[in-house]
Amino acid sequence: MSAKPQIEPLFDAGALAASVTALGRRLEDELIDQDPVVVAVLGESVIFLADLVRAIRRPVRFEMIHVEYSESAAGARPGQRAAVREIHYPMPVQIAEQTVVVVKDVVEAGIIESYLEQQLRDRGARAVRFVALIDMPAERKISFEVDYHAFQTSRQGTLVGYGLKHGGRYGNLPFIGRLIGA
Repeated sequence: MSAKPQIEPLFDAGALAASVTALGRRLEDELIDQDPVVVAVLGESVIFLADLVRAIRRPVRFEMIHVEYSESAAGARPGQRAAVREIHYPMPVQIAEQTVVVVKDVVEAGIIESYLEQQLRDRGARAVRFVALIDMPAERKISFEVDYHAFQTSRQGTLVGYGLKHGGRYGNLPFIGRLIGA
């Protein structure tokens, strides 16, 4: 039996709450007159989405989409999401002539986000903005700018907590940490 992995905290619950609340208020101030549709990528961004939309003090529309990733590509690290296979819109998302705010857990290479942005524009979105819980600009494979982020950092290994999971576990932690020994 292998040793239980340890978790090194990176962003504690207080820092998460303060940053997400400030981010929600910034979105409210900058975009509320555009009546944006907030669209979360299902999975690890759900906890972030819940806290973010609660931080916006005015009514806001939000929906969820599921992005199916291909896990293998030449040069990809094990577990790295390499490409988008399909985007599922489980609920009717009316975005024609709307500002769409995409909520994402971690933005690394920018490839998936760029593709998703184009798909939303092809569906008629007037503008597409990206909000990341964690932005890793040093990991970009293409030029892509995140419009808003709670935290910006370099690669920290396997991140867990606050919705981020490893092997289906650790997403319920109230902080974000780095998994050691997994």
